[in-house]
Amino acid sequence: MSDTKIMPPGQGNPLQPAIIIYLVYAGSFFVPFVAIGGLVYAYVERGKDPVLDSHLDFQIRTFWWGLLILTIGIILTFILIGMLVILFWVVWTVVRIITGIQLAQKQQPVSGVELFGLKAV
Repeated sequence: MSDTKIMPPGQGNPLQPAIIIYLVYAGSFFVPFVAIGGLVYAYVERGKDPVLDSHLDFQIRTFWWGLLILTIGIILTFILIGMLVILFWVVWTVVRIITGIQLAQKQQPVSGVELFGLKAV
């Protein structure tokens, strides 16, 4: 027999939407415009739980700041420094996704960032 327990609706991880959005953002490295869906989902899920809202605000800021950094990187690619900016954006985004997922799995809020906005704490 299986040990799998079926949870009633609303009884699972309350931060499941945040985890889904982190995974959507990770998938956007392979399918670029899918992050927009994660952004829309983050805006829709806001206001339901303060801990969830801390993750959603973090994810919304990650999207908009990431878009700005990526745009600057693409523009600066023509003078060759843009590749460094894009590399920074990739590292910045991956670290924010990983640290955000770790906090969401522990069901802890994002209380701030460290290392120049790189890491969620």
